Amino acid sequence: MKYIQKENLITPSYLSRLSDMVSGMNGFPWYFLSKDISYDPGDDYQFGGSNLMDIPEKEKTIGFVHVLKDQDGVESPWLIHFIPLLDSVQDRLGTNINFLRVRLSLTLNHGKEAQQYNAPHTDHESDHYAALFYFHDSNGDTVFFNEYDDPKSGDVDARWWRARTQEYTVAKRVTPKANRLFVFDGHQFHASSNPHGDQKYRVALNLNFTCDDTFTLD
Repeated sequence: MKYIQKENLITPSYLSRLSDMVSGMNGFPWYFLSKDISYDPGDDYQFGGSNLMDIPEKEKTIGFVHVLKDQDGVESPWLIHFIPLLDSVQDRLGTNINFLRVRLSLTLNHGKEAQQYNAPHTDHESDHYAALFYFHDSNGDTVFFNEYDDPKSGDVDARWWRARTQEYTVAKRVTPKANRLFVFDGHQFHASSNPHGDQKYRVALNLNFTCDDTFTLD
């Protein structure tokens, strides 16, 4: 798979301030998802009489999210604190960016095995880039798969059906490291995994965006 990885995206003092914030200081609000953190609660895809959101139990994980911005017009009052980070993403990639969704996720240590990953998915069916920014070191890898959601391979329902029923093979694992940005094709299937061992939680920022100019994933 092709990707771009950037280290030291923002200054240490700014990273420390954001890390403290998303770790629960300053009254930062997290919103609990009791079924699964990989998909939005409103997702309800039906195909062939089956509910595509019936995710296997081993791939489900509860957690917390905070949507800072999405393409439906949602904009959190906390977004202002993250604008310099978004500016840094644009500067490091060297192109004007249209951020479609900016979403924080917080996953917990549920005692799952280290190699277990959560539900493989893409964030949206349309053409876009995706990126992850990590606020702290953690052992909850992001797992990327060889499988790819080709937009020419069928309509959205058929693509969802394939996403939920196909076998997945691991292409790459990315271990969260503080101040790391990892950019990839938005059609690449991926999954989070829970922290384990002595790690209590894992916080990441998920970005979905388009660009005025194309750039090359290495």
